[in-house]
Amino acid sequence: MKKFLTINLTGLLAATMFLVVLPTNTYASGYSTEQTQTIEKSEIGPQAEETGYKYKVIDGKLYKRLWSYTYARWIDKDWILIS
Repeated sequence: MKKFLTINLTGLLAATMFLVVLPTNTYASGYSTEQTQTIEKSEIGPQAEETGYKYKVIDGKLYKRLWSYTYARWIDKDWILIS
């Protein structure tokens, strides 16, 4: 009787361990296979133009001219003498 009880307890323990170790599929809360549609706002927001001065030395005199990095073109028509 004691041997029968030991075998049954060992089998029960093995079955419990087997069930605990089995991989299970888990899903996040609210998981849905339905297709969802996203709506993006089509508002156009203002963005600043990036500009900077380019410098040049002509006959020992320093000149500057404003350059648009956004549009890759000159903003000032001519070089401006600095010194």
